[in-house]
Amino acid sequence: MTGRGDSHDTGLDRAAWRWLWAGVLLLCAVLLAGKLAPQSPWRGAIDTRITAMLPAQERSPLAARAESLEDTANRLVMLVGARDASAASLKQRDAAAQALRQALAPLATLDDGKSLASLRLPAEVQPALIAPRLAELSDEQWQARALRQLFQPGGQRDLIHDPFGLAGAWQDWLTPANLSLSGGQLLLRAPTSSGEQPGNGYRLISATLTGSAYAMGDQQALEQAVDGVRADYPDVRLLRSGLVFHASAGAQQARQEMSTIGLGSLIGVLLLLWAVFRTPRRLPLLLVPVATGVLFALPLTWWAFGSLHVLTLAFGASLIGISIDYVLHLECMRRLATTDGRGGLAALWPGLTLGLCSSLAAYLAITLTPMPGLRQMGMFAALGLLGAWLSVRLWLPQLPLPADATRKDSPAARAAGWLARVLPGRRSWQALGLLLLAALASLYGLRSDDRLTQLNPSPASLIDEQREVQRLLAEPDGLRYLIVQAEDDAALLTRLQALEGTFQQLDAQQQLGHWASLAQQLPTLAQQQANLSAMRERTRTLLPQVLRQAGLPAALVKRAEQAIESAHPLRPADWVTLPAGEMGQRLWLDSRTAAIGIVRFGDVTAEGSAALARLAAGDDRLEYVDQVARLSTTLGSIRSEMAWLVSTAVVVISLLLALRYRRSTWRALLPPLGGLLLTLAALTLAGVGLNLFHLLGLLLVLGIGLDAGIFCAEHPARSAEKGNPARRANDKTEQGNAEATASRASQASLLAISLSCASSLLAFGLLSFSQTPALAALGLACLLGLTATWCLVPFARS
Repeated sequence: MTGRGDSHDTGLDRAAWRWLWAGVLLLCAVLLAGKLAPQSPWRGAIDTRITAMLPAQERSPLAARAESLEDTANRLVMLVGARDASAASLKQRDAAAQALRQALAPLATLDDGKSLASLRLPAEVQPALIAPRLAELSDEQWQARALRQLFQPGGQRDLIHDPFGLAGAWQDWLTPANLSLSGGQLLLRAPTSSGEQPGNGYRLISATLTGSAYAMGDQQALEQAVDGVRADYPDVRLLRSGLVFHASAGAQQARQEMSTIGLGSLIGVLLLLWAVFRTPRRLPLLLVPVATGVLFALPLTWWAFGSLHVLTLAFGASLIGISIDYVLHLECMRRLATTDGRGGLAALWPGLTLGLCSSLAAYLAITLTPMPGLRQMGMFAALGLLGAWLSVRLWLPQLPLPADATRKDSPAARAAGWLARVLPGRRSWQALGLLLLAALASLYGLRSDDRLTQLNPSPASLIDEQREVQRLLAEPDGLRYLIVQAEDDAALLTRLQALEGTFQQLDAQQQLGHWASLAQQLPTLAQQQANLSAMRERTRTLLPQVLRQAGLPAALVKRAEQAIESAHPLRPADWVTLPAGEMGQRLWLDSRTAAIGIVRFGDVTAEGSAALARLAAGDDRLEYVDQVARLSTTLGSIRSEMAWLVSTAVVVISLLLALRYRRSTWRALLPPLGGLLLTLAALTLAGVGLNLFHLLGLLLVLGIGLDAGIFCAEHPARSAEKGNPARRANDKTEQGNAEATASRASQASLLAISLSCASSLLAFGLLSFSQTPALAALGLACLLGLTATWCLVPFARS
């Protein structure tokens, strides 16, 4: 029995500290309410952008400006197609497209209706722009064309500004061959190379969201609108393209995984605790530290960063697996190593505090990375652990234990006794030595994998839909582009036209898909000037004959000559300001010192990208940018930095542990370092390339493994655990009592470590089943590392 002196609280046991912590949590609750309340001026946003996780990219000023033109976050395109070419299917397609337009009207501005009507040019520049199919016409054909414009139904009859019908031909040339206006709606037909039936086609719907692509309310409203049309017209084919759909899929997946992974972890931990402690009514009390940890971390992280990423929430759902460790150590020690549930806990706090410090060091190391998403995760985890530790230290010792909790035949005591008997022998040590040597040797084949796909949580079906839309529209994705500089507009258009030959060669070699350039929209200024001269000559010589055959007064020729005399070429800067040149705005950079154009590419193979890079490397007026490769390089740099952080953390923590444990330091280091080594070896042998999120998982393994190792060093296996029970019962000496107390503390520590590893496996190991590649990589590393750590615990305490 402990004396009444234990009841005089000192230090952190004072009631004032408990009330102060309650006040801090109340303040956190108020801060959280400010972020969640619908009408709050401080209402926070849930960020679903994958790019929000990435650091600022190192890029040239021109590349930064070029990428700013690609701000199409709120743009979306949908194609509504028929299942077959039958009249009934086509009717269903048109009805579905109309219903979708009506459903989108409250959410977005429909802008596809202006796509064809806006292609007409001002009269003063039209004579300089002749469609390529008219370039080879003879004089007789030009006259016949002018007569058709006058007499055919629907023909153009502007004899003064456009007597030869240049505007209609130019509009046809700018319009994609597979796009037309039918029944008041845009009809996009599949390319003939696709093998689809000629009668098939897609109704094209292009729109701009009035809200935000990252706002969950707008995402849900859009998804409901689309799902409603799908339910009403199940036989139509709907293809989607737009960031909002990917953001919505990522948010929905994160919410689903928060409920499944977080709930699965919670249920698993509850079942584990019930199986060992058999006190169902006490389980909610044991989860108080977990709840307070989340309450402490969530608002502070949210306010610190302004917005909260969905991956941080998913990561936080797994925080339960490690913050429960402190509860387990306290509960096991109170049940197995004390008589009244309170006395004798002084031996627990040093190890628990050192475990917190080592875990905080591991998580705070994440906040040193340049990735905002990882910094947010690291801060959330560190604050959550600190909050859970404070609740364990200040509150839980005050909760009374059940009357039979300290019985020597309780389930917890039996489980601890069974675990204590698992001690390795000489052959086990030899096998472990060989295994660690083999693991160390296997690291020679360790490789990295920094592909950008690990950051893309979108389902494969949605990615396929986006690619199909881009293929049908021949629309570059903007991830790869070439910046072209020249002295003036004339030199720029000439250079862009010359580059078309290079791109066509790469296309013929199947190294380059579609691309977009101003050269596809504007002839060179020299060509425009030649066109203008030719049209002036035709107006002077051919128009009088046309008017004579049509029986119209010859005086119209003079007016037409005056009109064309004021015509002039169309420069790129003027082109992009016209409604017809809206498509060229993302291909032009305004500059006072040079003319700058952008060529944007669609699908590019690795060979094609290398060829474009070589092209730009040999010319200081060209700059090729591959955002995919650049982001992959960034991920690789951060991975290398994370590796140094992990290595530095290991060295620093090892030195600190050596100061406390001296010759027993190996006990504290074997579980975490052995777990890291065996995990890296398993990934290497499985052919899995190491990425940034594997390293993040290894950092978690390091923190949890250090916690286990510290308690192995604090409470190693005692000789009393292997002795004769009858002899221990008869040993009434003071030394025997001390040895028995230490043995019970050691068994309590072992049971807590085992429950901790099991609960952490439930939390982080479940992440390996995530559909988000980043979280799956993190979960796989944790699954392997925590399993190895748990298996090394008997060696560390023996």
